[in-house]
Order: sequence, then C-alpha cells, then structure tokens
Amino acid sequence: MRMRHSISVAAAVMMLAASMNVHAEAQKAPVQVGLIDMYGGSFAGQANAIRLGMQIALDEANAAGGVDGRRFALTTADMGTSVEKAITEARRMILDDKLHYVVVGSHSGAAVALADLVRNQDSAFGLGAFATTKRFTGEEGSAMIGRANLSTVEIGRIMAAYLKPMTEVKRIAVISPDFEFGKHFTDDFLAALKHERPDIVVVRQEWPKFGAADFTPQVTALQASKIDMVVSSLFSGDLANFLKAAKGFDLFSGGTRLFTSALDLLKISTFKNELPEGTLATVWYPFYALDNPQSKAFVAEVQKRSGTYPTGSTLVGYIAGRMMAQGISKASNPDDPKTMAKVFGTVSFDSPVGQVKVRACDNMGLYDFFVGQVKRDASLPDGIGVTNVKAFNTADYARSCDEIARLRK
Repeated sequence: MRMRHSISVAAAVMMLAASMNVHAEAQKAPVQVGLIDMYGGSFAGQANAIRLGMQIALDEANAAGGVDGRRFALTTADMGTSVEKAITEARRMILDDKLHYVVVGSHSGAAVALADLVRNQDSAFGLGAFATTKRFTGEEGSAMIGRANLSTVEIGRIMAAYLKPMTEVKRIAVISPDFEFGKHFTDDFLAALKHERPDIVVVRQEWPKFGAADFTPQVTALQASKIDMVVSSLFSGDLANFLKAAKGFDLFSGGTRLFTSALDLLKISTFKNELPEGTLATVWYPFYALDNPQSKAFVAEVQKRSGTYPTGSTLVGYIAGRMMAQGISKASNPDDPKTMAKVFGTVSFDSPVGQVKVRACDNMGLYDFFVGQVKRDASLPDGIGVTNVKAFNTADYARSCDEIARLRK
C-alpha cells in the first residue's frame, strides 16, 4: 500500500510538472502576424520588399523584448493576383491557424475583402500595408481595420498642392490604369486640382488596360493634344512600357513634362533609360536625401539582409510592422485583438521618414510623403534619383474624421 501510494504521488507530481511545462510553453508561444501578398509574377519584387520591411520591424520588436516575454513571428501566404485566393488564405489564417492579426500587402481589392471579412467579428484585426484604395478605411472601414499607407485621396491632394505654384502649367492630360486604383486616383486628383488650380484645363484622359504591353495609342493621342504636362498614376510594368513608347515618339522632348506617382515602388533605376530628366515624381523613401539616424540604420539593415538598398515598398512594409508590433504591445491582452484595436490610435514612433502617428478615427498611419525632381547623378543610387525633395505630411491632406464617420454610415 505504501509503495502504491508513493507511485501515485510521483505520478501526480509528474503530471503536474508536465502540465506546468505545457502552460509555460503556451505562455511563450509567439504572437503570429500573417501577411498575404502577390509573391509571383510582376509584383514579386514589391511584395518581397514589403515582407522584408515587416520582418525587420518585428525583429526589432523582438530584440527589444517582444510582448510579455513572447516573440513576434511573421507568416506569409501567396494570393497570386486573386482576391478569392487572398480571402481563402485570410480565412485559413484566422479560422484554422487562429491568427489574430492579418496584413494585406499590396492588393487594394484584397484589402477591401479583408475589411469585409473582419467587420462583423472581433477575432482578428486587419491591416492594409501598401493598398491605396480609399474605400479600405472609408466606407469599408471599422474599428478592426487599419492602414499603413496613404490613399489615392492624399496622393491626389499632394500632387495638386505641388502644382499650385507652377503657373506655367495650364493644359494637362491624365493617364491612369483602367481599374479601381486608377479611377480613384484620377477622381481624387482632379477634385483636388479644381480646388488648387481651377484655371488648369484637363485636355484629355487616357485609360490603358492594366498590364498593357503597347502604349502607342495613348502616347500618340497625348502627343497630339498640345499639353504642358502628363500626370500619370501608372506604376511598375505599366509605367516602364509607357515610358518606352513615350521615348520612341519623343513625347517629352518638346516642352511637355511628366508628373508621375509611385515612382519608387521599384528601384528608380528600373526606368533609368527612358525616364525624362526633370520628371516630377512622388516617392515614399528618398533615403539618399534624408539625414537621420533611423534612416541610416534602416538602409544599413536592408543592405545587410538583401545586398541592396530599400525602395518605397520596403519602407511601407517596415512602418506596417512597427504599427502592428507597437499596437499589440500596448494591448491589455495580445491574444485579444479587440484590446489592441482600442489602443491602436495611440501608436506613434520615430521612423526612417520621421514621426509616424496613428489617428484613432480610422487607424491610419500618418507620416511624410515626398515629391521630387528626377535627376541623373553619379552620387545617387545607380546614378538616378530625385532631388529638390519636398516633404508633405499626410496629416495635412487626409480626409477629416467627420468625413470618415459619414462614409461609414
């Protein structure tokens, strides 16, 4: 009896110890952040840059102690270019893998679909990294959604504000890809231009199909329009193909200038041979023009990990990761995204582009966005970049919280 009692006590002690070990391991389980993006095809470079930036941000948070002794971990999924695949992956992450924090990297349609998915539940918080659709935090937004980038509203307003003092520009044409982003950009830019420069005449609008290989029809139509400037929201492969056609027809050799958005989604050197000197461009991260410790450290870390310098996509991915890590760290319970959503509007931190502040009414990260003039110079990365850089803080151009509230009704 005494031996049997000793064995039962020993077994109980072992079971208790095992239970305590399991509990301790559970307590140390990492806080998973899911990232869904387009890792194949022509968007792979942008998607991989966003992922690199997020990973650096989460690694920095881990080096600072993580959250409640737990590490952050990044898990990714490839959506191709399919919104349906993006939502399948989001459901898997949230329902099967029990992730409480999910980020959409680049695709605006996927970001809106994520907003729809999490709107009426409280088991996951969704963040848009690069997606620029204004609907994401407007009419599709909720307390469980945030964004780490500006939208077409702010891009359009900033470009119009830059044009305001350029009285020599009197006739323009706009060229945008024929899908939601391009249509929203054009609407928002023209609305802002009407406010800033009502005297400018919009002579023509061109709507090439997204992914078009031949821009000859658009270029010849623009050339015949007798304009002072082409304002473009083309990006990546579309921008490259447009510039090749424009150079072939000498569109920008007779006094017509180019003002293009989103130039540093890829390396500016991608367009080096065709990009007209003096082109005006919006960029997220002209790191060679910024002199602050955070930027220098970030550039060095990107160089160390990738062997090259960062683009705007890397910077936005980093800001998205910092926003998530700080928001989760501020939450009263890292495993309850509702508690994170309540404090997300208090997130602020120094970044490579200055201070980032998240405002509570739409969980949008507000920070500097830049406009510059393209120049070829041996001192610039790969011999090309933007100079005469001017910073525009998105806080000064974002929709008001009252407007956001009206949209969500």
